[in-house]
Amino acid sequence: MFDKDIIMLQIAASKMDPNHFLMLVLQRFELFDIFNGNSSSKDQEVLKQWNRLTEEMLYLIIIIVGERYVPGISHVTNEDVTMREVIHLLCIQAMAHSSLVKSLPENESHETWLETVISKVAVFKKPGVSGHGLYELKKECLKEFNPFFYHYSRPQHSKAEEAQKKRRTQEGSDKALRPPVPPPFCPGFSNIVYLLCCDIFIHILRRIFQKAVEDRSSRWTEPMIQRALHLVGQALLEEKTQLESNSTEEVSFDFSLKAQKTGSEHGKSLFHFLTKIKSLPSLNSQNDMITWNLQMFEVVKCLREKSGPVTSFSVDHSKLEESFQDKEKAERKRKAEAAKAHRQKIMAQMSTMQKNFIESNKMLYDNVPESLSQSDTAASVESFDVDESRVAVGPQQGVCSTDWGAQICILCQEEQEVQAQAPAMVLTACVQRSTLHCKNCIPLHLHVFLAVYLIIDLENGEFMCPLCKSLCNTVIPLIPVEPSKLNYESAELVGQHLTLERWIQIMSSRIRGLRGTWETDNNSEEAAEEAMVLFDESQADFRSILSFGVQEPPKFSRSITEMLGVCATTVHRVGLQTAPNDLCPYVPVMSWNTCAYTIQAIESMLQEEGKALFGSLQNRQVCAVFSFSEAEEQTSSHTEAFFLVPVPTVENAPSILEVDFFHLLVGLVLSIPALYQEEAVDLQPSAVSTAFNHLYLLHLVTMGHMLQILLASHDCAVIRGPEEGDEAQAAAELFSIVSQHTDGAGVSGFSVESVKRGVLPFLRCAALFFNCLTGVPPPEELSGTAESPESQLPLLCSYLSLPSNLFQLFQDHRDVVTTLIKRWCGDAAISKALKGEMQIIRYPRKRNRLIDLPEDYSVLLNQASHFKCPNSSDDERKHPTLCLLCGVMLCAQSPCCQQQLNGEEVGACTVHATICGAGVGMFLSCICLCFARRGNPLHLCPERYRKLLHMWQQHCILEEIARSLELLNVMFPFEWQML
Repeated sequence: MFDKDIIMLQIAASKMDPNHFLMLVLQRFELFDIFNGNSSSKDQEVLKQWNRLTEEMLYLIIIIVGERYVPGISHVTNEDVTMREVIHLLCIQAMAHSSLVKSLPENESHETWLETVISKVAVFKKPGVSGHGLYELKKECLKEFNPFFYHYSRPQHSKAEEAQKKRRTQEGSDKALRPPVPPPFCPGFSNIVYLLCCDIFIHILRRIFQKAVEDRSSRWTEPMIQRALHLVGQALLEEKTQLESNSTEEVSFDFSLKAQKTGSEHGKSLFHFLTKIKSLPSLNSQNDMITWNLQMFEVVKCLREKSGPVTSFSVDHSKLEESFQDKEKAERKRKAEAAKAHRQKIMAQMSTMQKNFIESNKMLYDNVPESLSQSDTAASVESFDVDESRVAVGPQQGVCSTDWGAQICILCQEEQEVQAQAPAMVLTACVQRSTLHCKNCIPLHLHVFLAVYLIIDLENGEFMCPLCKSLCNTVIPLIPVEPSKLNYESAELVGQHLTLERWIQIMSSRIRGLRGTWETDNNSEEAAEEAMVLFDESQADFRSILSFGVQEPPKFSRSITEMLGVCATTVHRVGLQTAPNDLCPYVPVMSWNTCAYTIQAIESMLQEEGKALFGSLQNRQVCAVFSFSEAEEQTSSHTEAFFLVPVPTVENAPSILEVDFFHLLVGLVLSIPALYQEEAVDLQPSAVSTAFNHLYLLHLVTMGHMLQILLASHDCAVIRGPEEGDEAQAAAELFSIVSQHTDGAGVSGFSVESVKRGVLPFLRCAALFFNCLTGVPPPEELSGTAESPESQLPLLCSYLSLPSNLFQLFQDHRDVVTTLIKRWCGDAAISKALKGEMQIIRYPRKRNRLIDLPEDYSVLLNQASHFKCPNSSDDERKHPTLCLLCGVMLCAQSPCCQQQLNGEEVGACTVHATICGAGVGMFLSCICLCFARRGNPLHLCPERYRKLLHMWQQHCILEEIARSLELLNVMFPFEWQML
């Protein structure tokens, strides 16, 4: 229906008697006989036709009476009209400026008045990484919403109604979509409102509600009832408005009186039927609207009975509405409490049945362990005797303060303690490949480029978190940190005998012995003979690792063990892009590397955002630590590969410049318990042994990383520290030793401060790792505001049991380190690197960033216009696309650059993303369009580009894509893999 048609009908209604006008309407819709009781057809098709026509007739009356936003019909301006249009568009959903412009109707002058009114009714929400900036409707404008707004299409009507009901539910309000109070008609059209109180109108509504009460389902529909209720609300609002503005004697609009009196002698008044339909189960969705209408009847009744100033009426009215709302809330509360009591009764019955079953089958439960709460209490009592030291590593390790406590499952909403023998509580996670910390595509040993942080691929185990709708493909079980039972007196005695040199000898002997055992099992005669000699001559050394204390490993419930397996196999499958195989020896190694990489990503993110190292993490970001003690053989070779002990040369082993030392630290710390395994006996190091293992591993790896930093900065200018001081002297001695063992290539110099800056990210990651592993709280200075690098170093060294002068490590372990430095620097790769023949990574590593983009988009368009596809010689129009990770221009959506990937034909961008971003790509389309545009030129938004950078650095690209497509349900007009 056009606006002019509505105006013509309103003109006719204003000139005619209301009953006569509605009589013509009934005849026009061929419904006169129906409402006059002269038709009794039972044909279902005929009845459906009547119902449809009745719905259309009621809608027409709603429009004629309610649509007054036309200059001349009521006292409104063009701005008022536009304002109402914008309000109803934004009631559907938040919209971009361009969408609003397209949706608004234009007047004869092709004006929409949008710019004049938009700030009055909406607030602008700046865009995130994806999408546009959106206008959201102001809360005070929601009262203007009319579910039967005449410019709504059927889909828009449904969406708007659903959106408003959802909003009111979230606010804790009822779902009644009340008709808004319209502006008054101009005097020439004021007669229209009397359509709502004429006899035929009352009769029509009575018959509709009567059919519903009599449950004649074939003669009414819910949309029919909804429109009838809306008309009742319109009539009551009109009567209320007139009563508030005039005395009762002056008001001739009497809808409420007729609705209660007409037919009352036979119990068939409109009001009577309205009270009856509230109890109909088939109209539960309309209950709130019925309740509101009944409240309005009471309001109008009070206004008619009151005498006095008009102002008192409005006050009484507001109080009356509040009382009705209070009653409604009280009724809902009563029902909720009754439902809760019913649930508790059922749970009590189930508990009683369970206890009876256990009593009847007592023999089945004889082996149930004692209550876990008793052991927890004992552990907590012991903790009071331990000094609260803020040291996480070594024999002075402090007390574990991490306690998961009771957690609530987001699915079943039940509370459960996180305990080793309890059912598993898990966090959802997404394992994905990443090149975020890959520098110039130089691979670091054990740097598998994984991050724990594709639309959903069910075959690959992907799913959406039911709460936050994040993309997930695995779960991480919450594992309680076992409180340390470190005996400080024993640790002090052990420390007097177990030096770093002795510790390396013990570890070397153990690894050699285990290696010989495995080779014996593999039927290697030479190895078997060597192993027998080793056992005969060095039996004591082989088992001396056990002399500093062993204990039973912790026992986890079956569900926790299974969830650990699920997580580990997912990491292995996704990381190596291979079929699931939980027997593969690389499963634990991949898990350790994932743990290390995740911590590195978190540390980098915190540093980038200027946040404190501790205190800024969410529970979801706290890393789950994996330990697979059964992988003994893989653990030993893992330890050998890093030259921390003088074992036989490993083939194809990396040089010290190619090792990621934090990955090394995590792998060694988590794998070393496997060396304590004995045949048919499950053992792990005691608290004292663990303390020294962690201390010496951290010392060795830290020294290795410092040497790596020194060698990588060999061509830097010499920046000498102070002439005097222990740090300068220790650094000079290290420089001298390294110079002697660099195969004549020479180290030109280094900066003490550059080494300290280079080692800082490693120490920050180590602090996060040992905090997760031991639960010892860090110094408070690291949990508050972000500290400067200069002030962080001594705090980190204290927490990690390192000397504040890190060069002192080389002094304290001079004899051992000199041997290792000679071995490390003797590698041929070191000589190549010092001669500039090999590309190396410098520390601290610069964080990878997206390429710089010009603010003016036309610069990119100009660059793209000169792009020529390297695989095509024709003049066919191409789709140049810019990789935001590396800056390469590619030819997208074109068959000339398609390639085979895993047996599938894919486009250039897809192939490039697998190389450049491990499957994650970000591209900017630079299609050149010929157009004439007035106004401002196109600009790229720096703020949104920064958000995109942060999303990439936090490994949230896949999650954002999945969530956006889930919410928006976008269909691509092309095959995305052909990009």
